[in-house]
Amino acid sequence: MVHALILTLAFAVPTYGPMPMPSGSPPVPAARIPTAADEALIVNSGSTNSAGYRLRVYADGTTALQQADAAVRKHVSLALVKRFFADLRAAGALDKLPRASCMKSASFGSSTYVAYRGKTSPDLACPSASPAERALAVDADALAAAGGVTMLLRPLRSP
Repeated sequence: MVHALILTLAFAVPTYGPMPMPSGSPPVPAARIPTAADEALIVNSGSTNSAGYRLRVYADGTTALQQADAAVRKHVSLALVKRFFADLRAAGALDKLPRASCMKSASFGSSTYVAYRGKTSPDLACPSASPAERALAVDADALAAAGGVTMLLRPLRSP
């Protein structure tokens, strides 16, 4: 009897599942989406256990990171930046890329988007069959690492 109750509770409390998007609100505020061809924005939502970030990437190799209360400007590999912008151009309108949904941990799941020329990509944290999305996901991860993104836990707030 006790084992049946434990099993019932274990399966009744989901720990994994799709992360719903709030209806009517884009993942990147429209006013902040870059429209110029020499600027892109990578946004990670963060999760319960990690801080999200916004990383602006400029064609000259400069990045501007905002994560928690830290702002960091860096110069990163120009070859990486050129590959990223070439992949953005090859992808075309980012809002036309196929949208895939995926299961994510309630504690560790996050979403990553790229905004460029007024358009926002689907969640690049979800595996995709699209070569363009896979290339952008690889680029976004490499730029996040080069730009100084840290995956530290969110800062604890005092009561």
